[in-house]
Amino acid sequence: MTRAAALLSTVAVLTATPAWADHPGPFRSEGMSPLMTALLTGGLAFLVALIVVVVVVVLTKKPSEAPREDRE
Repeated sequence: MTRAAALLSTVAVLTATPAWADHPGPFRSEGMSPLMTALLTGGLAFLVALIVVVVVVVLTKKPSEAPREDRE
């Protein structure tokens, strides 16, 4: 371990503060239910997959042929 890494880890440990995200008492909000979290995550993953498919289709689309005048 180098001196810089040791110094950086020491500074990080000494300056760590408690997180303010979890408020006690009446300010605490209940999290979403596990089912809702799963549905939201699944829906977002499906949306990302659809966007990836659309981008791939658009980028790999062959250029359309110009109409030829000699066909009758």
